[in-house]
Amino acid sequence: MNKFDNKIIKIIIICSFFLLFLVGTLLLFYIPTSVRIYYNLTIETDDGTTIIFNVYEPNNNVKNRKAVIIGHGIMDSKEWMRGYAIEFAASGFVAVTLDFRGHGMSGGELNYKLLINDIKAIKNYLNSRGDIDMSNLSYLGFSMGGYPGNEIVKQDNSFKCFIGVGTILNITKDDLKPNRQLNILMIHAKFDEVFSLDGLKYSMSRLLNISRDKIIPNRLYGSFKDKNASMLYLDDNSDHVFIAWDQDFIREARDWLLNTYPDVYPVDTNFYVNIRAFFLFLQLLGGFVFYYLIISEISKLILKKKDKNNKIKEINISDISTKKIYFKNFIYTLVIGIPSMLLMFPIVLVLPLPIASAMIMFLFGIILSIILTFRILAKKSDQTIWNIIQTPIKDSKSQLIKNILLGIISASILLLILYLSVGFNNYGIIPSITKLPWSIIYFAFNIFAFYILSILFNIIIQPKINGSKNKQIISSFLLYFIYLMGILSLIIVSICFIFNNFFLIMVLVIAPPYLLLIAFNSSYLYEKTGNIIGGIITNALIATSIACAFSPYMNPIYLLPILFL
Repeated sequence: MNKFDNKIIKIIIICSFFLLFLVGTLLLFYIPTSVRIYYNLTIETDDGTTIIFNVYEPNNNVKNRKAVIIGHGIMDSKEWMRGYAIEFAASGFVAVTLDFRGHGMSGGELNYKLLINDIKAIKNYLNSRGDIDMSNLSYLGFSMGGYPGNEIVKQDNSFKCFIGVGTILNITKDDLKPNRQLNILMIHAKFDEVFSLDGLKYSMSRLLNISRDKIIPNRLYGSFKDKNASMLYLDDNSDHVFIAWDQDFIREARDWLLNTYPDVYPVDTNFYVNIRAFFLFLQLLGGFVFYYLIISEISKLILKKKDKNNKIKEINISDISTKKIYFKNFIYTLVIGIPSMLLMFPIVLVLPLPIASAMIMFLFGIILSIILTFRILAKKSDQTIWNIIQTPIKDSKSQLIKNILLGIISASILLLILYLSVGFNNYGIIPSITKLPWSIIYFAFNIFAFYILSILFNIIIQPKINGSKNKQIISSFLLYFIYLMGILSLIIVSICFIFNNFFLIMVLVIAPPYLLLIAFNSSYLYEKTGNIIGGIITNALIATSIACAFSPYMNPIYLLPILFL
């Protein structure tokens, strides 16, 4: 088989995976066809905050439609609740998911007391449409979104249904007027890290005015006929994070709405959670394989590996084995790095994106421990720390520019793939305009952090691994991931036990896919380019985008009480 045939085969394979990604993307955008979706609409609250929201509605022309407002949790966005919204719309309801102030693409700063204003703004939007039955509204709140939901339902008699998903119930019998029509469903996961089953039972007992011991999960109290139905729905196969995507919970919430409003007829009786999850899998599979294949070809085109000036960057320290370097650095991180993280704690209390600041705090301790490792390695190899640190940029100016260009292209392609997949369907990964100036600060630090990390794991450790290049990629990728995940797990678990609050365990549920991507990018791009610059820029942009999108824009002081709840 000649070189021309090989190129044709590569092109066919690359195009095939791109087509798979494209098909998955289109399916997720247009399935179900029975639902119309309007993205990123805007409205202003009474206190002048711009709220961004999506509208999901059945593809019919029915008048006097029933509507449900859906509120997300802290560190979440409107995309987090997309699964509920689609099923509700297919069932005949107009569903609105909003970014609360300080979250997602909305403006303003997070203030828990003002979240109810965001819900009122969405109600104003529904009222302005002219096709909504404004005397029969519903509200679903996940986690933090349940707090303002409790308040709006207590204050506003036009809400006839409240669904709490992994959240509190703060509605008592005394809060409701006699004969108030209100159906309440509380959904709880057995492994919820934030809210307890006993706490919900106590809340239900205050609502129903019966003993807590008599509250039995999955039993209906009251009736839909009398419009006073209440139930605590318990499932034992989920936790606080996945409760927002769990098919059993989505189905239960949908059925509760249909039972509350028996005059609403579904435009589509199919259930799309599983099939959409399959489409997302196809999209991600096609997108990631396409990304790694195309970057391999782009790197050859830009860097021209046959160029004699394009040498593989590595630091050969023959006196110390890979295992010794790895475990010594791990110990340094435990003994020196973790305590050093506390030096950066003031940054968490100053900058308005506390989650992104916490990431800087985490990486700062790791960087210090790695620099200490460099000091020891420098002595062993008759070098200086500076010689080790400047190794990746010991190139001609033109070659360095090419590596930077490759990093920008790589980061742009990967960010676009993530945005069209998980960004649209699970989590909005693009920070709001309010966060962008601060994102530049975090990006600059992340460039330095991943620069130091990549020197250790790619330039020093990866070339020392015996075997094929594929073995080097896989081994260094796993070492990189285990190191970051191990340190993060130790810190999170320690904090949880110290404060006897397991709210932060959610981080360990969300972090693995993100850290796997970071670690593999570093190892793969280093092998393909011979330098770490492309991987650094890609990882820094992805890390900054995700961390800043996750982080609510707020005064960080407000987060401290969470640890003591």
